[in-house]
Amino acid sequence: MNVLLCATCGTRLTRPVRRLDEMPGCPGRDGLPGPDGRRHGPPSVPRGTYAVDPLPFGAPFEPAAPDEEYDGIVPGGMWMSDERGFLVSAGPRGTYVLHPDDVVDVVPHPDGRRLTGCCGPHGRAGANHVCACGAEVAIVAADCTSGYETRLVPDAVRVEAAA
Repeated sequence: MNVLLCATCGTRLTRPVRRLDEMPGCPGRDGLPGPDGRRHGPPSVPRGTYAVDPLPFGAPFEPAAPDEEYDGIVPGGMWMSDERGFLVSAGPRGTYVLHPDDVVDVVPHPDGRRLTGCCGPHGRAGANHVCACGAEVAIVAADCTSGYETRLVPDAVRVEAAA
């Protein structure tokens, strides 16, 4: 079991969690309210676990390579579109993906534009939660169009064995 800590101040950001061998497949989402009445997708990982996602996640976004066939689907990845066409994430790789209930002591980012989404933050605007010390440590995705997860940014945290 491990805990993840803020790299800036050492604050513990998670309950003890067990690392999964690989990132689980996308659980899919239907946009319907869950048992708690909220409209978010199913959790990306079970409670008490975390995974390291090798794919980029969140901002910034860049145009999909013009020589690649691209149908708007990025298995397990994040995409969007604007006047430049289809964009794929060029955000951080190696994010620590956790069930939101396993994350502690993070609060919403003071810049409310990072918290946008339909039914909750969609996670496309970069780090949207901070440690008590102010360090940008997490990307929370809890929208009806996203997974239900908290991703700790690899450069902002460190992993230690749980005591």
